[in-house]
Amino acid sequence: MHLRAATVPERTTEQAAMKLRHFFIFTFCLIAIVPTTLFWLWPYSKALEFEIKEVEQRHLVIAKNMSGAFERYYHDVVGIFSILDSQSPEQMQSNEFRALLNSFNFSLVARVDNGDGSTKDCLFSNGIDCPQFFEPAILALAESTLSEGRVLSTVTEDQALQTGPVFVLARETADGLLLAYIATDYIVAMGKRVAFGEKGHAAIVDHQGNVLAHPNDGWIAERRNITAVSAVQKMLEGKTGVEQFFSPALKADMIAGYTSVPNALWGVMVPQPIIELESKAIAIDRDASLVILIGLGLALAISIPATLSLVRPLERLIKAIHVIEKQGSSVHLDWQPSVFVPKEIRELKTSFGSMVLSIEKSRKKISKLAYFDSITCLPNRSYFYKLAIKSMDAMSAEGRKGAILFIDLDGFKQVNDSYGHRAGDELLLLFSNRLRAHFSACVEDDALLAYYESLPENIPARLGGDEFAVLLGHTESREEIENRVHSLFNAIFSDYDLYGGVRVSLTGSAGIALFPEHGSVCNELLKLADVAMYQAKAAGKNQVHFYSIQK
Repeated sequence: MHLRAATVPERTTEQAAMKLRHFFIFTFCLIAIVPTTLFWLWPYSKALEFEIKEVEQRHLVIAKNMSGAFERYYHDVVGIFSILDSQSPEQMQSNEFRALLNSFNFSLVARVDNGDGSTKDCLFSNGIDCPQFFEPAILALAESTLSEGRVLSTVTEDQALQTGPVFVLARETADGLLLAYIATDYIVAMGKRVAFGEKGHAAIVDHQGNVLAHPNDGWIAERRNITAVSAVQKMLEGKTGVEQFFSPALKADMIAGYTSVPNALWGVMVPQPIIELESKAIAIDRDASLVILIGLGLALAISIPATLSLVRPLERLIKAIHVIEKQGSSVHLDWQPSVFVPKEIRELKTSFGSMVLSIEKSRKKISKLAYFDSITCLPNRSYFYKLAIKSMDAMSAEGRKGAILFIDLDGFKQVNDSYGHRAGDELLLLFSNRLRAHFSACVEDDALLAYYESLPENIPARLGGDEFAVLLGHTESREEIENRVHSLFNAIFSDYDLYGGVRVSLTGSAGIALFPEHGSVCNELLKLADVAMYQAKAAGKNQVHFYSIQK
C-alpha cells in the first residue's frame, strides 16, 4: 500500500510546523542534556564491561603464548634426555654439551641401580654433587612417572641434596634407570616476565596442580597445590577459557585467562584483580565526563543551524508516521527526501523495517542461548525448572499426576577418555536427537521457545554433563510410567555410530520421583529422582528405580 497525500488541514499542519520550529532547539538541547545527566551513572558499568572484555582477550592470548613456549621447552628437554645415555663420556664432558644441558636447567644426570638406588655413573652435575644413593622417595616418584607412561615427573625436591623445586626425568635402561634433575628456573623466569597493573601476574602449575611459578615465592618453594581453584581444575582437564574466581593468595576476586600445555599437561593462568579494572573504569568515567561536557558545548553550537535543515524533512516524516498509525506497519513510504537531507533521515523509512526484523531475530537468538543447551538444543537446567514448575502448577490445578525421570548415562566418562571430547559431544547430540524424536519434540530453532512455552506433555532436558531429565505429564499409575520409560529406553539406549568409525553401546541408569506422591516442589522432586538414579546405579546400572526411602 502506497502512502497517499496527508489529509491534515493546511492550517493545522502549519501550526504543528511552527511548534516544531519553536521547540526543536529546546528538544535538541534536552536530548543532549539527558544523556549527559545519565552519563554519571551509565559509563562506569560500561567502562568496566569494556575493561573485562579487553582483559578476557589479552590474558587469554598471553596464556596461550606461554603455553606454546612451554610446549617447545618440554619437547626440547625430553628430546635431549632421550639421547643422553647414547653419548660418549667425552661428549658428555665437552663444553658444548655441558652448555646445552645448562641452558635447559639440567642440574644432575646419573645412571642408577633401580634395586638399591645406588649411583652407577654420574654423567653430569651442575651446582650439586652426585649422591652415592638416591632417596627412596625420588626412586618411587621415578617409578610412578614411568608407570604413568610419562618421562617428566611432577615437581619435587631432593631433600638430601637441597635441590629446591626440580623435575625428575626417568627412563629405564638395560642396566637400571637413567635419572635427571631439571630445575624449574626457566618456568619461574617466564612467569615473572608477566606482570601488569599492580598485581597482574602469571601462575603455572604441573599436571597435579602444584605451583611451578607464582608471585608468592613461598608457594613455589613449598610446591603449593592449588587445585581448589576452579580455573586450575579446568586447566588440568585440558580446557582453555576465561574465569572469575577468588584468589586465596591475594585475597581478592580475580579474572584470569587460562589454558594447558598439551603434552606436559601443565596449566598456565594469567590472573588480575578485578579491583584494578574497577579503578581503570573510574578513571575512564572521569575522563569521559570531561569529554561529554565538551561535546555538549559543541552540540549546542551546532544545533541551531542543524535545526533549519532538519525541520522540513521531519515534518514530512511526521505526516508519514500519522498515516502509518492509521493504515498499519505494512504501509510503503513513498517519500523521497532531498539529497541535501542527511543520509540517516533518507534511509529511515527503510531501516526502520529492517530494525524491527533484526530485533526479532536477535530476541530469538538470545532466548536460545539463555534457555537451551548449546550441544543438544534441549532445555537447560534453569529453563527445565521454569517449565516443570509451570507444568506442575497446571497438573495440580487439574488434579493430574506426573513424574520426573532422572537419567544418567552409564560409562560416559570412558567415552571421553577413550575417544576424546569430540566423540563425547557427538554422542550427547545423537542421544538427545533420539530422546527428542521419541517424544516428537520440536527441533526447529524458530519454534523452540514457543513449543516449550506451550507446556507439552513430556519435557526432556539436559541438566549438565551426561545427566538428563524428563518431565512426564499426565500419568495415572506406576505401571503406566514403567511402560513409558521402558519404551523410551528401547528407543534411546542401543548402539551409536560416532565419527571415525567408533561404535558405542550406550546404556543408562534412571530414577523416578512421582508428583505429587513424593512431593510437589520441582527442586525436591529432582533431588529424589537423582537419589533413585543412584540407587539404580548401585544395583548394577542399566536399571530404573522409583524413589523409595532406604531403611
